[in-house]
Amino acid sequence: MGPRRKSVKPCRTNSEGLENSKGSDPKDYMNQLSHEVLCHIFKYLPLQDIMCMECLSRKLKEAVTLYLRVVKVVDLCAGRWWEYMPTGFTDSSFLKLLKKMPDIEQLYGLHPRYLERRRVRGHEAFSIPGVLEALQSCPNLLGVETSHLELVEAIWTYMPQVHILGKFRNRNGAFPIPPENKLKIPIAAKIQTLHLVGVNVPEIPCIPMLRHLYLKWVRLTKPQPFKDFLCITLRTFVMRNCAGPTNSLKYVPLVTGLASARNLEHLELVRVPFLGGLIQHVVEDSWRSGGFRNLHTIVLGACKNALEVDLGYLIITAARRLHEVRIQPSLTKDGVFSALKMAELEFPQFETLHLGYVDEFLLQCKMTNSDLMKFGLADVAENPGIITDIGMKAVNEVFSCIKYLVIYNCPHLHNPKNWISDHSRWSRLVDLTLVRCHAIKLESFSQFVELLPSLEFISLDQMFREPPKGCARVGLSAGTGIGVSSALVSNQNSNNENENNNNHHNNNNNLQHNNNHQPPQNPPPPQEAGIQPEPEPRRDNLAEEQQIAAEALNDIEDVSQDEIRPVDEGNGIDHAAPHPAVLPMEMDEERAGYFLLLFRILKCLSTLL
Repeated sequence: MGPRRKSVKPCRTNSEGLENSKGSDPKDYMNQLSHEVLCHIFKYLPLQDIMCMECLSRKLKEAVTLYLRVVKVVDLCAGRWWEYMPTGFTDSSFLKLLKKMPDIEQLYGLHPRYLERRRVRGHEAFSIPGVLEALQSCPNLLGVETSHLELVEAIWTYMPQVHILGKFRNRNGAFPIPPENKLKIPIAAKIQTLHLVGVNVPEIPCIPMLRHLYLKWVRLTKPQPFKDFLCITLRTFVMRNCAGPTNSLKYVPLVTGLASARNLEHLELVRVPFLGGLIQHVVEDSWRSGGFRNLHTIVLGACKNALEVDLGYLIITAARRLHEVRIQPSLTKDGVFSALKMAELEFPQFETLHLGYVDEFLLQCKMTNSDLMKFGLADVAENPGIITDIGMKAVNEVFSCIKYLVIYNCPHLHNPKNWISDHSRWSRLVDLTLVRCHAIKLESFSQFVELLPSLEFISLDQMFREPPKGCARVGLSAGTGIGVSSALVSNQNSNNENENNNNHHNNNNNLQHNNNHQPPQNPPPPQEAGIQPEPEPRRDNLAEEQQIAAEALNDIEDVSQDEIRPVDEGNGIDHAAPHPAVLPMEMDEERAGYFLLLFRILKCLSTLL
């Protein structure tokens, strides 16, 4: 037999085998990218993820080092300004990180959860001196974003050339104001937005760069905190429930400083005891130079001494740009809107009106007014708005382009159908909110809603309640807190609507007679103010009710008039009236305030024309 041949199996070298070999050893695409491409990718990653790539490969470590060397803007919170920066930093690690970024110009997101005030020898911690040392190691640093009170004060002290970026808002605000929350604002601080909540501040100085100032639960410790107040680029000023000086005269520099801010768009004063009539005089002096003329939003709430002329002058001055007005209950009166109606102004951009505005803090706070005064807040005792259906009809004619209407706690409103006139039907009204307007009649309200073609949302809260026994006779709504004497006026208005309309026209005629120094022989009783008329033969019970109502309303009006008497030497009417006409001393403050507002508006209108 011949030798046996050896069989050799052919080796398989097809493409399938090559793919299997490649699959076992995957290709590293990241290492094939250039440093420039990697640095471009790093721009879209959070800093924390970038730092984690240092330990993956040598090339990535080189790319991270190169990126940090040329980066100019860094955000430690990855765009989430409401969060805290990553934990685990110490003074040495933070200094080491910033030394890797010699060209950094803007550092965002410096929001540490906790900072030590001082360094402790032998103990690694994250402290304010350590952060300052790290920031000072960056020669090109221009701005820092932070929310830490002590840190921003240290930056203002030791690095005054550095800007505070974004919106500075402290995160530990509370009420009662914590004593450890302190901030001293230097003159000409480089900051554009300052939002303070629950902070003790000595004063508000001159800050030329400031554009938005928000003060809530801020205690102003100096006797004259607004002595040097001047912010010429200010656009937003909000002061809510702050504990400041109780003397109304010390708020004069504040109002004059606000008038110098020609670009002021948002003005909100809540529980600010400025002097009554102060805004009126400041507007008279500054409107030609642009003071308060660019206002978009006006909010007055719980300002004890505010007068109708203050609100009226602000509305007249900002009529062309005005978008929103929120009016406190003491200024929610017929006379304000009747005077605006006679001024024949146009509000082309007006959209939102809030009548009887009360701040949310006052609604939700369980403390009494005396308790709030112990913490330094101003003394305020709010009563319901006394606007009637006649005033709401004037509102309809003045603000015909309104879109959003909110009415809170106005117990003298009865028939919404009468608010609509033939000339104006609120064709653009979209949202209607009524709260605690108990006396509104359901049938009239349903007819009123049918007349609104664009209405989309209706919000009703504590409405259409049945009054308890004894309240129906005097027209008192349950739960309003309004006195019986004032409710008598509401009852008279609701039972004699036609007579009210006639008397309202007679009142306008009486205004013209008073301007011509001819007081009327038998003036009809003003229904919206509850004024005691001249003696005339009437029924005994009706005269007695009007007497009670007049005394109650006069007591309310005396509060605002007493504030202005020390300045006007006991006669606020003669000092404020632009005409030489002398009003009778027997006239009560309600009618005098109405006349004063009317005279001032007509004078301002004539100068504008």
